[in-house]
Amino acid sequence: MTDSAKRSDNRPIIVADGGTSDNQVQPFQIEGMDVRGRAIRLGTAVDEIIIAHDYPKAIATLVGQMVALAGLLGSILKFDGTVTIQAKAKDSAPVNFLVADFDTPGHIRGYADYDAEALAALGADPDFRSLVGHGGYMAMTIDQGADMERYQGIVDLTGESLSDCAVTYFLNSEQTPTALRLAADIDPVSGHWRAGGIMVQHLARGEEGGPRLLDRNEQENWRRASILMESVKAVELLDPQLDLHSLLYRLYHEDGVRVSDPLDVAHQCRCSRDKLLAVLGTFPEDDLRHMIKDEKIEAICQFCSRAYHFAPKDVGLAE
Repeated sequence: MTDSAKRSDNRPIIVADGGTSDNQVQPFQIEGMDVRGRAIRLGTAVDEIIIAHDYPKAIATLVGQMVALAGLLGSILKFDGTVTIQAKAKDSAPVNFLVADFDTPGHIRGYADYDAEALAALGADPDFRSLVGHGGYMAMTIDQGADMERYQGIVDLTGESLSDCAVTYFLNSEQTPTALRLAADIDPVSGHWRAGGIMVQHLARGEEGGPRLLDRNEQENWRRASILMESVKAVELLDPQLDLHSLLYRLYHEDGVRVSDPLDVAHQCRCSRDKLLAVLGTFPEDDLRHMIKDEKIEAICQFCSRAYHFAPKDVGLAE
């Protein structure tokens, strides 16, 4: 009997009908392995983020992938808080800055700062390394609130994709073997942006009572789980007709996959008039006066592009 037949006999498939899976994170566990994972599928949530800025396609793709990554990582939180992922490139790179965050219970947002002229000089369909250059960094920050210490991990912005950078982060900062795929693109039918991702992790230090990766059988299990995950295609991560349960079945039906309750996610910005006013309060008076147009100061949220207007007196300027 082959190994795959043994797996199929001993490890049942435990999945349910999936629906569309849009704007959801689906946690899962591969049967008989010390491997856990999450898959994410974003529809309107990521489309709203991208169309608010009218990004060029190359930038929109990165933003979509970054938001999907934030959703995957943020959904792991077992407490109220915010996970922020930043990618900062060198000054000479077309993409200066990428950021996305996940705020419990399931709010996502993201944006990019880029040099339009430098981007245009790359021509059509530039690759990841051309966009971010060399020498940048990726940072992940976990904020549990004002009364708790923030955690931040930083790694070099290496690899040939955003997925590669995230895998490097987990290996260097978390010492957690991780395999990850991200995708974002315009749906050819609806014309709207979609994003998706899938991640598997081995609990290498024996968390939750599982065996360590030093065990030979666990090494083989991890190799199998990661290879199968890496076989997933971008179209499968994005296809609105392929629910996440069916995708997981397609990948791991020989081993069995157990799903838990999905987490709903939505685009929601945390900006407010008070927050923008507090930012303006840090500006020198001369700068504030130069910002006055038509007897008001306009402040625009970088994340959602919402405009806030303030009278000079609101920021402490005399009439």
